[in-house]
Amino acid sequence: MKLICPICQSKLNRSTREAICENNHHFDYAKQGYINLYRSNKPFHGDNIEMVKARTAFLEKGVYAFLKEYLINLNTTFHPKVFVDLGCGEGYYTDGFIAQEKYGFDLSKDALKHASKNDKSTQYVVASIFHLPLEGDSCDVAVTCFAPAATDELQRILKPGGKFIFVTPGPKHLFEMKAVLYDTPYENIMEDIKTDLQLIQDEIIENVVTLDQETLYQLFQMTPYTYKTSIEDKQRLLEIPTLDVTCQFRIRVYEKAL
Repeated sequence: MKLICPICQSKLNRSTREAICENNHHFDYAKQGYINLYRSNKPFHGDNIEMVKARTAFLEKGVYAFLKEYLINLNTTFHPKVFVDLGCGEGYYTDGFIAQEKYGFDLSKDALKHASKNDKSTQYVVASIFHLPLEGDSCDVAVTCFAPAATDELQRILKPGGKFIFVTPGPKHLFEMKAVLYDTPYENIMEDIKTDLQLIQDEIIENVVTLDQETLYQLFQMTPYTYKTSIEDKQRLLEIPTLDVTCQFRIRVYEKAL
């Protein structure tokens, strides 16, 4: 096990229902299987149960299945022994990855309850991706989908030659939905990240899908637009029976120097 104690940073070892370090710090596993290693005075900011349910309902319809398939195939080319998903949510992408050891990290207990119940191949952990309870130089591949890149921690936890797969929305992602919501829709800005990791691959993949009203609104609830859109503009979206929407993603692969 590559997990370390969030209090003293010594190695954790698992007993039947808890993890224990050499300094006798104990951490219980939840009945679903995840473990809470978040130790901070800052409050949780993970997704609540309503957001988890909306995202799960949407993802289970397979709209983003083409992205999941792409990422699984990409990860397979790297043959990782130890794989980590940073900001894993309810584990939709995590469960498909293949590795001898898999870890998923997120701050949302509600998301990890779902993930742990449905994916026994991964050890899910409540923790901040910016303060990971992981040994240094221990991971072959890390992935982050739609969350910030924890560049300092990635530099620390990846083995020399380890890969970081970073997924963000592409410029035209959900452009048609934004055209309904806003008078002046805009393309997403593509920003570089500051890191000592070397960029070795940069691709954009996309798929145009026809969404019914229910699926379209579930998608809307997954996005930051749900907090930025007026009631009147939301109503416009609810009045559309179907909409063709571009799902576009930028996928970057970084490598840690040998």
